[in-house]
Amino acid sequence: MTRQKKSRKSNVNGPRLQPRSEKGSGVEGKRKSSKGKSAGSRQNEASKKKPLAGQPKVVKDPRLGSKTPISLVAPAPKAVTKPVKPEQPAPVRPKLTAEQELEQLESNPRLLALLDRMEQGETLSQDDQQWLDGKLDRIEALMKQLGIEVDQGLNSEEDLMDQFESGSDLLDQYKD
Repeated sequence: MTRQKKSRKSNVNGPRLQPRSEKGSGVEGKRKSSKGKSAGSRQNEASKKKPLAGQPKVVKDPRLGSKTPISLVAPAPKAVTKPVKPEQPAPVRPKLTAEQELEQLESNPRLLALLDRMEQGETLSQDDQQWLDGKLDRIEALMKQLGIEVDQGLNSEEDLMDQFESGSDLLDQYKD
């Protein structure tokens, strides 16, 4: 077999080249759709607007910004006001009788605790002492109102002997 040189020319049996006109995007007659504004539109925008017949012609350049003044100082914070609710009268508590009030005061846990601390010899704070004095004064006033007498203690020897004898009498009754 004889040697054949390679050539770039296609022979009759090879693929045909397409003509240059068909080589483009494949679709004829369509233009590229434009995106955005055309070139120079920023400068041309002001001249496109036409003033109405009754208004004077004012040319405003769109390149210039807003002319509204801006304060350079921060505005003072506004005071927030809460809506005012109509004041309702305090709930009416049923009035306690003097006996009930005395009973409540004598069973008050804070009063009892402060009295125990005083009996043990502790010194109370000024607030506690004032509160205790006020409550004791109120108890004393209620007791006077109700006619209850407080035994301050037996001081005389006669009183002590009377108590001892009454105790011995009770003991004798118990034995029988």
